[in-house]
Amino acid sequence: MLATLTDWRDRLLGRGAASITVPVMDGALKPNRALDEAVVVAELPGLDDLATDGRRLLASAGTTVWELHGGGPRELRRFDAAITAIALSARGRVAVALAGQRVLVLDSAGAERARLDTLGAERLHAVNALAFDGEDALLLTDGSLRFAPAQWCHDLMTEGHSGRVARWRFANAHVTLLARAQRHAFGVLAQGDAVLHSESWRHRVMRTDASGTRTLLAELPGYPSRMSAAGDGGFWLTCFVCRTQLVEFVLREPAYRRRMVAEIDPRYWIAPALSSGQSFLEPLQGAGVKSMGVLKPWAPPRSYGLVLKVSADGRIERSLHSLVDGRHHGITAVAEVEGALYAASKGSGRLLKVASP
Repeated sequence: MLATLTDWRDRLLGRGAASITVPVMDGALKPNRALDEAVVVAELPGLDDLATDGRRLLASAGTTVWELHGGGPRELRRFDAAITAIALSARGRVAVALAGQRVLVLDSAGAERARLDTLGAERLHAVNALAFDGEDALLLTDGSLRFAPAQWCHDLMTEGHSGRVARWRFANAHVTLLARAQRHAFGVLAQGDAVLHSESWRHRVMRTDASGTRTLLAELPGYPSRMSAAGDGGFWLTCFVCRTQLVEFVLREPAYRRRMVAEIDPRYWIAPALSSGQSFLEPLQGAGVKSMGVLKPWAPPRSYGLVLKVSADGRIERSLHSLVDGRHHGITAVAEVEGALYAASKGSGRLLKVASP
């Protein structure tokens, strides 16, 4: 009863969950052009995820896993379905999620060693992130039980809350469900005895260990996604799209959203995107209108590029940006390799290298 009254009060006054405010990017989040000024290592249409063991770097694009060398990408393996997540262990084991519906573990020679397609009684549906936890266990996020990984915007606009986080000990085929009813689980990382996992639509990163689950990062200005370990013991976090007041307003208008989802082409929804500026039919806010052919870099972002460096105790230490008028939006993965930071811009299909992470 109290929760119902609190919810009604928040809706009446525009407070709490009913607020449409978005955190300001300042301090460690102060905008810069680090991602736009990064070196373009390769152009891979369909680029999505990255994996590293600290020395090797793998990238997934479409149905192919590429290995990055000094001379450019080399095709490592091609599969029969789109790759929705990859991971690499210290001993060279490779894990891949195919079409979001099955996960394979391959040994260093490429032979299949284990396969997973269910979590309990329910089949995998939208596996979008993988991370090894030692050599015999794999962490995974299954973003939604209703929509495929590519339909993440449908999950956002329908207030999806069916995401799951799990640990799969493939050596003995044991699966442990770490979290359920997540508002789009997207990103997971082992940190000592704990597991970090992103909950995109709640704009937060959670930490789960033997004592339970707590919030590590909250009220982020973007929708958090995949993570990777940093050399100093912290981690890198990608925000694959950013929040705006207009989208926050639409998310609080259920009747409007239902009509929009039912009647409008998804490309033109009032919703975030991995890239923008390709069509005059795209929705925009007044501040996003070009003036004398110029789009202001501080305009409300329909698409954006954002990577956060987070300390082990959950403090945002710095950030890397591709501003609204930039080229490298939709950062879906990041990996630190031998003193350099690599980022996957899914919006542009480019693999980026930041020399001094």
